[in-house]
Amino acid sequence: MSNKTEKLKLSKWLDKNIPAYFPNKGMLIEIIENIAEATIPIRGLLERGITSREISHRMNIKKPINNSINLYDEEQIHEDVLTHGIIIQALNERDVKYSFVASEEAEPILSDGTFGITIDPVDGSSNVAVNRTVGTIVGIYNQQGNIVCAFYALYGIFTNLVIAINGIVAEFILDTSPYSMTFYHYVFQEIKQMPNKIGKGGIRCLGGDPNMWSAKCKNYENKLIEHKLKDRYSGSFVGDFHAILKFGGLYGYFPSPKPKIRLYYEWFPLAFIVKTLGGNFVAIGDDKDADKIILMEEIEPLQRKNVKEIHTKVCGGILGSEKIIDLFLTQ
Repeated sequence: MSNKTEKLKLSKWLDKNIPAYFPNKGMLIEIIENIAEATIPIRGLLERGITSREISHRMNIKKPINNSINLYDEEQIHEDVLTHGIIIQALNERDVKYSFVASEEAEPILSDGTFGITIDPVDGSSNVAVNRTVGTIVGIYNQQGNIVCAFYALYGIFTNLVIAINGIVAEFILDTSPYSMTFYHYVFQEIKQMPNKIGKGGIRCLGGDPNMWSAKCKNYENKLIEHKLKDRYSGSFVGDFHAILKFGGLYGYFPSPKPKIRLYYEWFPLAFIVKTLGGNFVAIGDDKDADKIILMEEIEPLQRKNVKEIHTKVCGGILGSEKIIDLFLTQ
């Protein structure tokens, strides 16, 4: 593990830890760096209280069409739309080549590059008004539609970025110390590990309406309570997920009665991270069977040919420590 005092920047860490033979290494690093840099003004928007309209003016972000409902019939706050614009502008201004960019806030954008990108610009955006943790979730897919990299930026008391790539999960902290002047950078913090145990110390973060869960899901919750996993659901998927990396346990959102969470925007990137750490992810439920179990390997790859359907792909699911997920699979 690298020494925490080295101040190794994200760009140098990527170059060091992604081997030369990794397909399209340079292009992949460019995508990661540009989106990571775009999270810095988003952090300014969400953490420092700079108004969304002020940032929109400073960065010359195109004003979105006046529409307060997104593609999932959920209310959009101005920050939802603006953060989407910040990331898209960062990619376009640097002429970053991508196959597609799919964001929760708009229809997919197609181009002629190699990698596909999914973005949840502000996961847990309803928490903004009450000053709770929110984050940005990113997945990067190769031409075969397989996810090859995932990361999230978490905007809380401090800002950090957790990335999974080439079998490694690493955490970076946004360096805002005075010597960095006006140029903030993500610097290496540590290689991540996730506890894999059943019992005291783990947490459970379960969403959905418990009154509408299936008998199997309710029984699973009772097992978690019996094993003394503490209840820590906050309404921010990425915030709860980060806590699971530290304490072990699981995040779950059960069909109530229908699935809700976006498969490729939210589940897949965080599932890639958790599986890189030795954990597991199971998709649960479809329109016909609320208890149907779908493994990650059974889910259709995401490519240009099907990215236009991305907004229709939702499911329930659980992800976290392997032993905790096994409790559900062995019921």
